[in-house]
Amino acid sequence: MLWIRSNRSQQSYRNYLSMLKVLIRDYLKQPELIADFKFPRQQHSLKILPSKEKLKAFYNALPDKYKVIFLALGSSGLRISELLNANIDRENRMFIPKSHNGSTKHSWISFYNDETEELLKKYQGNPFNNSRNTVSHVFRDVGHKTGIAITAHTLRSVFTREMSKAGVQDRYIDAFCGRVPGSVLARHYSDYSPEVLKEIYSKANIKILE
Repeated sequence: MLWIRSNRSQQSYRNYLSMLKVLIRDYLKQPELIADFKFPRQQHSLKILPSKEKLKAFYNALPDKYKVIFLALGSSGLRISELLNANIDRENRMFIPKSHNGSTKHSWISFYNDETEELLKKYQGNPFNNSRNTVSHVFRDVGHKTGIAITAHTLRSVFTREMSKAGVQDRYIDAFCGRVPGSVLARHYSDYSPEVLKEIYSKANIKILE
């Protein structure tokens, strides 16, 4: 097993062992050869998100036209690709991404907060007409300058944190983020109409910079 273990991360080592186990058990039909296989325990590190102070410092260092993208990501929970392709319903403060469906990812709708609305007032059209790579590059540059590492995915997690702190139930946070509901209650007995989601979002009244 040394050739498998050599210079590999623990997760890679587990993956190689799993593939080898399937090969021996299902194709070679010799399960006794893997009776003593021992898989390393998975280790999970706790996620620590940036504080409001760090979020604000990063935001202030962004070029002006990327500040609205920052706030929209943090206050909506959308994936970067969904935000950059979304339609904006300004009357309802709603983002409507182009729909897609998968085993774990969906697009539905989400909303944006007061902070984002203030910046959106400066734009007549859609200010999110940008490429994902360009946004990532700008965020990376600002991260180098400020020493604060923030990505679009970080802001998605910040959204989840703020909604949780506001007492929003997990199944509705998942809906805003376009995640497939996990429980029977969430899938079959919850109302995800735009009207209900807007009410839940408005009551949460989340802030990204304050």
